Amino acid sequence: MAKETKKKKSRFLIKVYLFILFVAGIILGFSYLSANKANLTAIDVDLDNNLVTALTSNGIEQINVVSQFVKEVKVSGVTCNEYYKTIKLSDKQKPENFEPIFKTLARNFKIDLSKTKYKDGSIQYTFYDKKRTYSVVTLTSK
Repeated sequence: MAKETKKKKSRFLIKVYLFILFVAGIILGFSYLSANKANLTAIDVDLDNNLVTALTSNGIEQINVVSQFVKEVKVSGVTCNEYYKTIKLSDKQKPENFEPIFKTLARNFKIDLSKTKYKDGSIQYTFYDKKRTYSVVTLTSK
């Protein structure tokens, strides 16, 4: 009879242990999903802050900003921001001078950078990855 009681207790402990593991797995899964969503929204804000810092440290002032706006987009069920800026450069500044700065930012955030030249002489830099666009900066000298 004592053996049966020990078997019942051990069976009960095994069930409790499996239940605790199951609950821990669910909690871990939810924390991973929420951390991934937080990462998506944190990159765009940090990138824009660093982009503004890089532009201002290289002589771009608020009067040089022709237009800027933020567009909300939904990516994988998470609302994220896309930042757009159009900047008019002075005669002393050249759009190509900003390319190394933008490449460094893209490398630091582990995202891609594309460059598009237009006929009017303006250059558009787009920060993106395979899921979405983070920021678009258009530098114009006219």
